Amino acid sequence: MKSMFLALLFLFSAGHVHAADAPALPRAWTEIGVTVGMPYAQAKALLLEAGWVAAAPDNAGEPSFAAHPEVDCGQGWDAICSAGFSRRNEAYGLVLTPTDDGNLRVQGVF
Repeated sequence: MKSMFLALLFLFSAGHVHAADAPALPRAWTEIGVTVGMPYAQAKALLLEAGWVAAAPDNAGEPSFAAHPEVDCGQGWDAICSAGFSRRNEAYGLVLTPTDDGNLRVQGVF
C-alpha cells in the first residue's frame, strides 16, 4: 500500500503539478462532506468516521505536523504535503496546502 502512495506521489511531483492543479476529490469523499479548501483536520475526521484509514508516511523522520503524523511534506519552493487514505479496495493521496497559521487545507487528490 505504501509503495502505491509513493508511486503516485512520484508521478504527481514528477510532472511539476502544483497543489492548485490537483484532480477533483473522489465522489465517495464529496458525499460525506469533504470539499476542496476545507481544513484538513475536519476532512480527516469525516474520512475516519466513514471508515477510511490514514496511511503512515514512509519517511522515518519527525512528522511534518505533530497533530497529523500521517501527513508528509516535501521540501523546496513548490513542495506539497500529502496524506494517504484507504478503504477496502480504494486508496487516494490527499494533496494539502500549509496555511500561514500552521494548519493545512485540502487541495485535491492524486
